[in-house]
Amino acid sequence: MTKAQIKYGPWNIKNGFIPPKVSITYFENYRHSDKLSLFITQTNLTSYQQKKNIEIWCKKLPYLHEIKFLWLPSKVNQKIFDSICQMTNLEGVWIKWSGIKNLDNLIKLDKLKHLKLGSSSQVESIEILGKMTKLETLELEQLNKVSDFSVISRLKQLEGLGIDGSMWTAQKIDTLEPLRSLKKLKYFTMTNSRVKDKSFDPLLDLTNLIRFNCSWNYPESEFEKLKSLPKLKHGNVETSWKKLKAKFGIK
Repeated sequence: MTKAQIKYGPWNIKNGFIPPKVSITYFENYRHSDKLSLFITQTNLTSYQQKKNIEIWCKKLPYLHEIKFLWLPSKVNQKIFDSICQMTNLEGVWIKWSGIKNLDNLIKLDKLKHLKLGSSSQVESIEILGKMTKLETLELEQLNKVSDFSVISRLKQLEGLGIDGSMWTAQKIDTLEPLRSLKKLKYFTMTNSRVKDKSFDPLLDLTNLIRFNCSWNYPESEFEKLKSLPKLKHGNVETSWKKLKAKFGIK
């Protein structure tokens, strides 16, 4: 990852993987490319037309071998997701939000390096992620049914990780202990999160960590501990909690 991707995230429009300027809805508008932004739900089509359009895409997607990066800015259902998982040359997938329940078909994407799974409150298990050994970055958001992230400890190749809540829903995390083994991690985010044991101690083993973004709902003493990390310079360390309180008049 570049310095900008570490600081702002690999999916940041200006500094990360650049998406196509226009999302497409109809297959006839598709042009051969290694990137695709697909908007096929939440359209102005009738329910029947949208269903038929989704069926067309689900049949075509597995054969678009040229696509390496895929963006889905509208809601992804299970059928669309399962079709995406047949696109075996994918290296990056960005999903804004979904109604996905089962992630198991991800195992078919053996070239996948970057996965952003936006707000997905129906996901029932993330166990399959433990087998995604080529992932370099993994960002998860609002997995309401998941609080045990121990499976992530197997992904020792990870350089970027996000376990975040959404704007309105906090992400529950039992413990950060599984992160101790992620020695290559360069950024970690857990915005709007609720770690059960409230301890940042496992992060102290991440000596390559450069950026850490987190909501401020943890003891100030936990943030103080992070000052011992030799490379950490972006995120919460840029503005102390004391300065924030002074700025906004918080007592």
